[in-house]
Amino acid sequence: MDRKSLEKDLARNEDRFVREWKELLRFPSISAERAHRKDCDACAGWLVRHLAGMGFKARLLKSAGKPVVFAERRGRAGRPVVLFYGHYDVQPVDPVSAWISPPFEPTLRTGRLYARGASDNKGQVFYVFKALETLIRHHALDVTVKVVLEGEEESSGPGMETALRDHAGLLKADVLVVADVDAVSLDTPAIVMGLRGILGLTAMLTGSDHDLHSGSHGGAAPNPATAIARLIATLHHPDGRIAVKGYYDDVRKPSARERRLAGAGQPSSATYVKEAGVSPVGGEQGLTLAERIGFRPTIDINGIHSGYGGAKSKTIIPFEAMVKITSRLVAGQDPKRCRAAIVRHLKAHTPRGLKLEISEGGAGAAAFRAELDSPIIKIAKAVLDEVSGGRTVFRWHGASVPIVPALARVSGAAPILAGFGLEDDHIHAPNESFSLAQFRLGYLYAGLLLSRL
Repeated sequence: MDRKSLEKDLARNEDRFVREWKELLRFPSISAERAHRKDCDACAGWLVRHLAGMGFKARLLKSAGKPVVFAERRGRAGRPVVLFYGHYDVQPVDPVSAWISPPFEPTLRTGRLYARGASDNKGQVFYVFKALETLIRHHALDVTVKVVLEGEEESSGPGMETALRDHAGLLKADVLVVADVDAVSLDTPAIVMGLRGILGLTAMLTGSDHDLHSGSHGGAAPNPATAIARLIATLHHPDGRIAVKGYYDDVRKPSARERRLAGAGQPSSATYVKEAGVSPVGGEQGLTLAERIGFRPTIDINGIHSGYGGAKSKTIIPFEAMVKITSRLVAGQDPKRCRAAIVRHLKAHTPRGLKLEISEGGAGAAAFRAELDSPIIKIAKAVLDEVSGGRTVFRWHGASVPIVPALARVSGAAPILAGFGLEDDHIHAPNESFSLAQFRLGYLYAGLLLSRL
């Protein structure tokens, strides 16, 4: 179908599309909270029925966690197989008092639909569904389409990993379409050419088996709180470079072309300050913002806990101190190797008289980077240029969608990551929303892309 036909069908059916979208948003499918297990199951069942009503053969795949939704509709022989990935689970809603309208009562205000999951990821999933429905209804979908939706993306559950292991044959495809990403703005869509990987761990330093009086023992007993500060300070050089031995050995450097295109897709320092509330002066010095976010690994301290934090003072030497650490990885780095390197570094720099324990966090997930000259990327850019007026940029994102590299490997598919999320959506925060304008752009993009593959 062409753009004009898609727009005409959207105009006729948009009210119904929004009503159905609201039905999906009413499920409090919070995967991180046990109390909502039945809600997650109910949401997955609704999706199966909805996909079946669109003309798909749909079912639930059993897993070690929340059910995985799988659906397939066969296209013409010889045409590509497209695998669409998304997730139906959502973040918790706390603090509920900060919501203007209840998080699971979808409310349309000034052209935006407010609800938990309105953007992440139910809104972006649903515009793809409605584009598929339109193409099917007009006998214009020639490609085979497979849909896989997990229910634990927001809580790092085992469901999707089970599906990759037990149902690899079902997931084989030529093209992997993911819409769980952002645009720069309404008129500047982005193709995400890279995502960083991630790993995490918790380190605990322990001295005595109880807090000690700082008068009696200050100057004699080693202080875990002081030691944890010194220990984590050893992870970086003064210029921001990671000091862990061998951490950069396997880093795949960007080409000059990737570096240039990444710079065009990154916000200015002023825009960054406006969005983040702080200047972008962290990380390795001497590199651009685009390089630091998209092409360089990080080791970040997510939290430090030790001793007393209440009113007035408590004169103790705390008996333990804990730090939460994550690392964002880039193309070329192996998560297991990187985790082992961090652990070796921490052990080598543990102060005398204290015991170090490492817990939590497995090997993590690898980074993903697509090839600029991929024919699939060229098709996606042409479609996005058409719906935006030719303003598409390329981004190497600093965040992680851990399942994407594994799903691309198991499916054998070439990934396309493009979506229409915006900073204004406030995902993971109170008053999450997704505008009808974003929905329309996503619908046009999905419809045109599926028509041209």
